Amino acid sequence: NQHPNEYIKTRNQKKTLTRNKERETTKMPPSPPPPNPVLSAYESFVRDTPLVTRYTLMSQVVTFFLSFVIDPSYALSNIPFMTVKHFELYRIVLSPFVCNRFLSLLFAFISFMDNGKRLEISLGSGAFGWLIITLGVVTNVLFLLLSFAMYFLTGSTLWLIMESKGIWIILLGLIAIECSLAPADSKRRLFVFEVPTLYYPCALLVLFSLFSGGFNVPLAISVAVGYAYGWKKLEFLKVSQTKLNSWEGTGCLVNFASRPGWIKGHAASGASAWALPTGESDESGGGWTPTAFRTANGDDAGPGEVSKPKDPAKPSFPKGPGMTLGGTTRRAQPSNAARATMLEAAAARRAQNAEEGRSE
Repeated sequence: NQHPNEYIKTRNQKKTLTRNKERETTKMPPSPPPPNPVLSAYESFVRDTPLVTRYTLMSQVVTFFLSFVIDPSYALSNIPFMTVKHFELYRIVLSPFVCNRFLSLLFAFISFMDNGKRLEISLGSGAFGWLIITLGVVTNVLFLLLSFAMYFLTGSTLWLIMESKGIWIILLGLIAIECSLAPADSKRRLFVFEVPTLYYPCALLVLFSLFSGGFNVPLAISVAVGYAYGWKKLEFLKVSQTKLNSWEGTGCLVNFASRPGWIKGHAASGASAWALPTGESDESGGGWTPTAFRTANGDDAGPGEVSKPKDPAKPSFPKGPGMTLGGTTRRAQPSNAARATMLEAAAARRAQNAEEGRSE
């Protein structure tokens, strides 16, 4: 017996309550915010990149962005006048880790990222770090000697203000080491040209000189140092694996050895580091693909072997055709059986080295 208006009002209220209840029951919890892509990329980089390679690339990034405020090359580059006459010897060690140009930063990541990771996994972080420091220091010392020799011969002060800096001081040396161990009849492609692998670093040096508008003395010295290292002319500069293990255990590297990403000597993968899958396709441009490691008698290891150096205290270096620039190289992938053999041999070697470390 309700009034029609009151009846309509009551019905509308019931419908409103029903709709509100349905909305509450079907209401979904708020979705989490999407992850920050920059942060995700950095976390992946830290997780997947060994320590020495990561620190080297991060030094390039930091000095590049710092150059927008103040150019770090003035304080860190190896300039003979500043290094010797002002006794700023730290420049000899730090100049390869300076970057103040975007293209240099880009090519540092393209050229050093994957190859540095594989080399560090193969040799161990201590041996790899010593290798790149050796290349940089020897190149810079020879550059200083040459600059002062030319200054006294010519009287030109231009030799004292030339600078040696950048990651390519290390990269060209690494390329020269590998190419010096390549087979004599092998060739690599440089854009549309095929160059004998032995002379591939020299071709890169000519290419860089054309792009930079002049002959780059420090890079030429780096190539020469790489050839000398590959031909065993600088054996006295190498550090034994036993010494590296002692540095990692109780010496100067004990702090770094406890950090995530550090690969100790007994955990290095040797030749199997170059056979591990990396998600790459067979067609890849610019890959550095050593085909073998040196064995005790200097011969090449077989496709399913991990090389066993005569002196296990000295880290071995990969032997192969060198880095390709501007070309496409078909990379031969090992079979599953060969890859399994490599991994088993690497695991056995790591266990043996761990036992020897505990016995010492």
